[in-house]
Amino acid sequence: MESDNVKPISKSERIAYLDILRGISILFIYTANIIMFSGIWFFPEDTPRRIYTLPTDEVFDFLNYVLVDGKFYSIFSLLFGIGCVIQFNNLTAHGKAFAPFFRRRMFWLLIIGGIHLVLFWPGDILTLYAVLGFFLIWFVRKSNKTLLTTAVILILFPLVNWAFMHFSGVYYPGMAFQKSTEIYQNFGMPIIEFQGQIVPDFVAYQLNENIADFFKMNLGNTFVRIGRILDEGRLFKVFGIFLIGIWAGRKILNENILDNTAFLKKVFLIGLLVGLPVNIVRGYIEFFVDSTDTTKLFHVLAYALGTLPLALSYAAGIALLVKKKVHFLDWFKPVGKTALSNYLFQTAISTIIFYGFGFNLVGKFGFTYVMMIGLCVFIIQIVCSKIWLNYFKFGPMEWLWRKLTYGVQLKIKK
Repeated sequence: MESDNVKPISKSERIAYLDILRGISILFIYTANIIMFSGIWFFPEDTPRRIYTLPTDEVFDFLNYVLVDGKFYSIFSLLFGIGCVIQFNNLTAHGKAFAPFFRRRMFWLLIIGGIHLVLFWPGDILTLYAVLGFFLIWFVRKSNKTLLTTAVILILFPLVNWAFMHFSGVYYPGMAFQKSTEIYQNFGMPIIEFQGQIVPDFVAYQLNENIADFFKMNLGNTFVRIGRILDEGRLFKVFGIFLIGIWAGRKILNENILDNTAFLKKVFLIGLLVGLPVNIVRGYIEFFVDSTDTTKLFHVLAYALGTLPLALSYAAGIALLVKKKVHFLDWFKPVGKTALSNYLFQTAISTIIFYGFGFNLVGKFGFTYVMMIGLCVFIIQIVCSKIWLNYFKFGPMEWLWRKLTYGVQLKIKK
């Protein structure tokens, strides 16, 4: 077997900054996901069910949209590309072929992500990463110029996607949304009329107390997720950021760019000066302007021009703080080292806390309390991850993924 003599990256070879950045991303990805888990999107503020609110809810909601929404999944995508380069270097250093190994790695991530998506969480990102990861193999040897040029085109391509749907009248994501409704109807699950369309009843999904029905509805929700990805042009955005990640990984590994303070400061400042104003305007339009075709176009444009620059600014700023040895950032390392396990754990604990078959707290909390709950869950993850890594080399899901990918017996205990 080709991978017999290839080992996972050793502890001494890990880059602390990447673990810290991954851990921070897991926190803020959760602050985005918990909004959906908690039911804020689906239970209006004036509903009798919303009983735990604070005056700060609207302010924090706006700040989260401006400063967090999309930025940390972008960083996570960047890290995925960097990880691809690390794996490529590790394999080629051992004289092994990269493509067969990476296909196995993506295949097993697709299995893990597919189970997560179809059975548990319609907001899953692992499946999308795995599917796009197969195509990433074609770019791992491309020149830096090709990577960056292609990345810019792909990050702007959602504008083409929007224009095609708008001017042609061909709303192709609708096929996925229609399929979700058909699955709900086939299983006799609740549906509602929304904007003239028959759609799955997501409120009933979150309030549902029957585990079997939960899995049936999740199958339908899978196609809602596919429809949203197609509608947003997320395929193009994510893959473009992957390519920037490959470029960044080369710079980190081959040119030690994390020690280039001047470059990091430049990325931080430019990203902030470009990204922050665009995101403030985007947030203003989202919260205070009625939705029209023009505002929808601006959303797509603002996401392309504002989200990635601000995400890169965050990544560079964190690199500068790590370089200055800001010790509290070390708290994020254990979560970053066990990111896959923690990402999946967040789904498990959130469904138990909020959904009808758990503690049935969905829709009861305003934004501030939801963020508090999310922070408490993450603090628990920090503690549990640190304790786990005192006794084990990998997180449980990291160990399983590595074992399946490398095809060897891996000791999990230290």
